[in-house]
Amino acid sequence: MRFLQFYLVSVAVLANFGCIAGFGSTERLGRADFANSCNSAAQPKFEEGILLLHSMEFQQAENDFRQVESADPRCVIAAWGLALSETERSGADAPHKSLESGWNQLQPWLTRSGGSERERMYFDAVRAMYEGYQNKSGAVRWDRYLAAMDAIQKKYPGDLNASLFYALGLVWTAGSGEEGLAQRRKALDILLPIFKQHPDNPGAAHYIIHAADTPELAVIALPAAQKFAAIAPDSPHALHMPSHIFNRLGDWPDSIRSNLASARVAADWIKEGRGGMFDEQHALNNLEYAYLQLGETKEARGVVDQIDAFAKMPGGDPWWPVDARIYFDIETRDWRDALTLEPPPNSPFDENFDVYWIHTIAEAQLGRPAARMSLEQFRKSSAEWIAGHGRDDVLHLALAEAEAWTLYDEGQKNDAVRELNDASAFEKNHPIYYADVLPRPASQMLGDMFLQMGRGEEACAAFQYSLKLAPNTFGAVYGMHRCLDHPSTR
Repeated sequence: MRFLQFYLVSVAVLANFGCIAGFGSTERLGRADFANSCNSAAQPKFEEGILLLHSMEFQQAENDFRQVESADPRCVIAAWGLALSETERSGADAPHKSLESGWNQLQPWLTRSGGSERERMYFDAVRAMYEGYQNKSGAVRWDRYLAAMDAIQKKYPGDLNASLFYALGLVWTAGSGEEGLAQRRKALDILLPIFKQHPDNPGAAHYIIHAADTPELAVIALPAAQKFAAIAPDSPHALHMPSHIFNRLGDWPDSIRSNLASARVAADWIKEGRGGMFDEQHALNNLEYAYLQLGETKEARGVVDQIDAFAKMPGGDPWWPVDARIYFDIETRDWRDALTLEPPPNSPFDENFDVYWIHTIAEAQLGRPAARMSLEQFRKSSAEWIAGHGRDDVLHLALAEAEAWTLYDEGQKNDAVRELNDASAFEKNHPIYYADVLPRPASQMLGDMFLQMGRGEEACAAFQYSLKLAPNTFGAVYGMHRCLDHPSTR
């Protein structure tokens, strides 16, 4: 599974697990009242489905809503839950296959009566997200969905779920720069009062974390992050999510605790046939990253070994251990090991870009002319990926970094510095969550480059900026020590 797909769970794998085991008690998933007109037989699974949806355990939520639909063929709100689960975190921008599947599931309900006026409004909102997916852009369908959800929350101001899902839509569609931050703040203005009044609602705490998952806003979400795991301790994703804020703030011990707990519960899910592979891999990925930021390479190496074993399990992905080793090599600067990495056998060319990226960086750091060849492989592979999936900020930043180090290796040092300066300006307005992707802060790389050029004062300024963007990261902290000891800064 590629690092840009960590949020895209393998439907085929989880479908094989099915819904063999249920949850012991919805109390361990939080509280989220959602009034509905479905029959009494449908209520337990509907309640559980809503809670799972708020914790973004989408496949399990989908299983529950299917059972609700079977228990009450007139329960239109179950169709809404199924359709929302199908798109996962992508909403109107979900892959064509997911939109096609969700739209097909909605078809019987387009002419079927049932449900209250409010429930039909929910249904119509998700219908607007899907309708015309073949020829209408995701932006157009997002706008229609948000307008519909806004109408529900205004007509039914006591419906917390309408406000929660509307705010989450604002988060998912928030762009970059100041405009994006303003939209995230608009979502937080909705979410923070709900969290204060309903501290056990998993959606409120969860969506605050996503809304504030930027360097500028992260501290706002700290109370929600500290609470969320206690709200839904049966959800591996709920146990993991606080680490987004801990990582943004450079609190590595708390990040480690969050991801250890998430991985344990996810492993229990797998044993009980409840899915959990994505959650465990995601937690292990973040765990390795946190250990590396503390310089605890022995512990990080242990996680790499664990990921290697995990990938060999049924449903595992051969890319997981490759990416784990890239994480390790880029943080420990083991450039020679990085050059031994290869994509898994039979991996499509458009999925191999991260190996070509680390090869480019490693060749350049070792002063080898092959950096240009690796850069061109990366450029072509990532271009093919973008052609099939759309523009991605992570790949844009990664390409800028790879180009900069190649230029530096070729002696074009001023051009290399200019490239990293531009990349640093880009990442300021396009928040990157480094625990999930392979590029490292461009400002940190700029500091390394200045040090290699003997420009200590400029290196210190770059590292200082990097630490504002990503506090307490090992590379920048170590870089600051080095630049302060540099002769040019004494």
